[in-house]
Amino acid sequence: MGDEKASGNPDFRLALWIGAAVLVGVALMIGVDWPTGTSAPAPGATAGGVQDFAPPPAAPPPVQSPRAVADQLFNRAMMAHETGQTQQAAIFLPEAIAAYRGLEPLDADGLFHLALLQLADGDTVGARAAADRILAAAPNHLLGLAVAAQASEQSATAEAKVFWQRYLDVYDEQQGRAPEYAHHQQLFPIMKNRANEFIARAPAGATPQ
Repeated sequence: MGDEKASGNPDFRLALWIGAAVLVGVALMIGVDWPTGTSAPAPGATAGGVQDFAPPPAAPPPVQSPRAVADQLFNRAMMAHETGQTQQAAIFLPEAIAAYRGLEPLDADGLFHLALLQLADGDTVGARAAADRILAAAPNHLLGLAVAAQASEQSATAEAKVFWQRYLDVYDEQQGRAPEYAHHQQLFPIMKNRANEFIARAPAGATPQ
């Protein structure tokens, strides 16, 4: 499952992950029980009123939704993969993929995350299938076109060229059309550059079979 299994430009995969990463903030809330009367000492104090500096009890961590758990696994898996931590990636990539599959039916954003994980895992067929599901519902979806193109670059150059060209053709009109775009705004110009670079390198006569 090392880098030799992944397809496409590694810098572009890293850019995709940075744009897709879900920032999960964990707030630790410390609860303090204030005394309601004078008959009992405050927590952490002796009967004589001398504070013993015992730390107040921590509140239990908030319960995460299954999607939040999947997003955390996505971040850990992609970070391990892109920083060359192959042993960690071998653990977290399958866990993250399974977590998203357990959320079916996935929305477009979830399918995009799943496709990126599958690309990192070397499963271009699975990534293309996830991209196709996005495009079945929205044929000009920018995230769907981008992952479909990348999943096709190694084995189906002509199809990848078609996907990237369509990405460029609908780039302007698609801006702001899908709610999940708001989470990935920084990705679009990166993918646009990738599209231009790939089309420039692709054989002039490349056409889909």
